[in-house]
Amino acid sequence: MTDNVETKLDVQSKNYANMLCDFMFKRVFGSEANKDMLIWFLNMVLKDLNINSVKFIPTEHPGMTEEDRIVIFDIACECEDGRKFIIEMQKGYQKYFRERALYYTTYPINKQGREARELYEKERIQGMTHEKFNWDYNLQPVIVVAILNFRFKHADDWPQDKYHSSYRLTEDLTHEPMTDALRFVFVELGRMTKNISELGTKFEKWIYLMKNMHKMKNIPPEFADPMFRRLFLLAEINNFTPEEREQYYKSLESMGDYYNIINTTAEEAEKRGLERGREEGREEGREEEKIELAKKFKSLGVDTSTINQATGLSSDVIESL
Repeated sequence: MTDNVETKLDVQSKNYANMLCDFMFKRVFGSEANKDMLIWFLNMVLKDLNINSVKFIPTEHPGMTEEDRIVIFDIACECEDGRKFIIEMQKGYQKYFRERALYYTTYPINKQGREARELYEKERIQGMTHEKFNWDYNLQPVIVVAILNFRFKHADDWPQDKYHSSYRLTEDLTHEPMTDALRFVFVELGRMTKNISELGTKFEKWIYLMKNMHKMKNIPPEFADPMFRRLFLLAEINNFTPEEREQYYKSLESMGDYYNIINTTAEEAEKRGLERGREEGREEGREEEKIELAKKFKSLGVDTSTINQATGLSSDVIESL
């Protein structure tokens, strides 16, 4: 009886939320109630790890000095072995996002040093230690998982449909790991171009839903897995409370404003580029006129010095004509 009811619900037209807006991203991956979905996703992204549990940790990090700005991560968590995870959603293109990801890791890394100092001071006050502070720099790994709604520029031979990349610190020739304390994993949604019938792995299906769920009106049979069905239920706007619906539409509006800013900036940059192009074209034209005039002077036997004064071309250029 239950299966029949679920089947009827599936064929009814529904509206699903956009997974890329902040509200939905944190609803799915940043809440205690759905922590198992985060674990499921991390195990698919970080294929060599086996994460069984995580706890959320503060996402706000003050700067090293009063002048430094506060950095706020989208989601931050820690698994049972002490590894720290920064999970970020980047909706629009950012040229130096790799460098931004590297900069982000400096905060949880430095925090480990500060916590070691604070622990030492606490124990010293309690009389538990009399030795000077001597931290051994045994860092817990920090892993950045970034979901990007665009494409990175890679090497020329990078496969166009390869949307998952993982970077670590290794030796140039032997690729021996220097340390496992830093790792960067990027998922480029812009490289996912498959349609539903071409999807193979569960990871591919996750990526497809992140891009396209808001365009769907029901649950396709390819997403029959219980975890995917739960994801659809979480994203069904009719299931939102009035407060959640208001938060969602505000988040969606902010997302639209963000894209408008990005598009406006791109348009202005394009205009500046066209102006520069026109100016460069005019400059090229003037240069060609000078060369043609110099050629005529040379054919008439005018000396190089005089041609130089008349056209402004260098002696080397005039001699080469």
